Amino acid sequence: MTRCAVEGCDRRSVTRGWCHGHYLRWYRTGDVQADRPLSRRVHPETCSVEGCGRPTQAKALCGTHYKRSVKHGDAQPERRVRVATGEGGLSHGYWCVPVPPELRHLAGGEAWVAEHRLIMAKHLGRALYPDENVHHRNGARTDNRMENLELWSTRQPRGQRVDDKIVFAVEILARYRPETLDALTVHHAVMTKGSPEGI
Repeated sequence: MTRCAVEGCDRRSVTRGWCHGHYLRWYRTGDVQADRPLSRRVHPETCSVEGCGRPTQAKALCGTHYKRSVKHGDAQPERRVRVATGEGGLSHGYWCVPVPPELRHLAGGEAWVAEHRLIMAKHLGRALYPDENVHHRNGARTDNRMENLELWSTRQPRGQRVDDKIVFAVEILARYRPETLDALTVHHAVMTKGSPEGI
């Protein structure tokens, strides 16, 4: 039987030349700490990132901060940790939530949607069109504060003829700025036919 490489440890070596206990200590803290007995807990009970307070998983970090550390080489303590409340879950990096029946008209009748799209729909007071996207200004897909969201449209004219562009411009104004379209219509009537009756 191969013994643990830590001096004074008579346990069997299982991983990297260490016994299971010393391997776990190295895995959680980055150091086997040979001078400390294995029976003593050597990693903190809560995440070492200031203000986190979540239970540790590995190397003195909670699951979220540990995964960030492995993926990015940094626990990224400045990034907010999304706490699951049982109301929603991640899908392709976006936070999705159940839609209450009274709000389903804003989600095209869907019972489950991406939270950022629902928040934008509530802000606009209507369901989003299929050609509309909701962009996260800071790039964080789970930061769904309204001030971090902006409406984008992928709609564009099929051709580049002037007539096509004019029709497209009118359609865009009718959708997003109907009051501007109304003002332009009145202005055009005034310029081409004289002041309409009552104006």
